Amino acid sequence: MDWVPIGSIDDVRRRRRAVVDVGERRIAVFWHEGQVHALDNVCIHRQRELSKGVILNGRVVCPGHQWSFDLRTGHEHTMDRYQPCFPVKIEDGMVFIGTEKKTETCRPSST
Repeated sequence: MDWVPIGSIDDVRRRRRAVVDVGERRIAVFWHEGQVHALDNVCIHRQRELSKGVILNGRVVCPGHQWSFDLRTGHEHTMDRYQPCFPVKIEDGMVFIGTEKKTETCRPSST
């Protein structure tokens, strides 16, 4: 898997949310409770930008029709569907996003 640097951990923490380009995808990056999470920015339901949603109880709520996706897994519990999410790693104070979608928990790893 290729890893794309998106900035320092301090920058991600300060911004709290951002949209970055990884290949041809736009990825929403969230800082929440001391962790970095990365989900496809375009909602699977109505193609709204998740980066414009609110974070409640570890979930990002889509501004379109209020589907809410777990930041760690991308799971939307009401409809039992998954928003694509991406692996995150932190190395030497820099945050990297993996270019391949994950099917399991999208928790960041530190090395």
